[in-house]
Amino acid sequence: MSFTSLVLRGMADFNFLEQVAAQIKKNRKQLTDVEDELSTINFRIHEIPLKISTESNFAKMIGEQYNDATKDLESAKERLVREKETLTTKINEDISTFIAEFTSQELVIPLELNPKIADGNTVFKYKGGTTFKNIFDILSELLGLSSPILVKDVMFSANEIVIKVTDEYEAKQKFLSSINQVQKTLSIKKRQD
Repeated sequence: MSFTSLVLRGMADFNFLEQVAAQIKKNRKQLTDVEDELSTINFRIHEIPLKISTESNFAKMIGEQYNDATKDLESAKERLVREKETLTTKINEDISTFIAEFTSQELVIPLELNPKIADGNTVFKYKGGTTFKNIFDILSELLGLSSPILVKDVMFSANEIVIKVTDEYEAKQKFLSSINQVQKTLSIKKRQD
């Protein structure tokens, strides 16, 4: 998604971020598959010169035409290299979009209005019982933390946010402070890339 379309969209929200994160994961899986296939092709291209003499002589001896697979393998390699470059670019663009959206001052996190107090904690659930697994998988990776993510006294997870206080006002303050800390960390990462 380009910067212009981000501006036209207005506010950043978790539903969009979940889609971006899912796309990053899907493209990474596809990239791994392409890299595996490329590795196999490179191995086969490397071994052709070692076997060509034996294979061509054997084919000639049994009255068959020798089929040199080099051209087909080189063509497959070129296609895979292009696909790898395209996927890498898409992943990098999606990560940039993810960071830009998450660090936006317009970020909307769809939390239920009334938190629950349980076991000495204030617990906010996402509206409609929604979970955001993909967001927290990518966020954990970008922050170099394991999921659930603990920032100060706030634990962020795919299905809830738990704050280690029982006063709702104090919980909201800690939540805002922790989100701000996460956004600052991501902003620094954005500038480094």
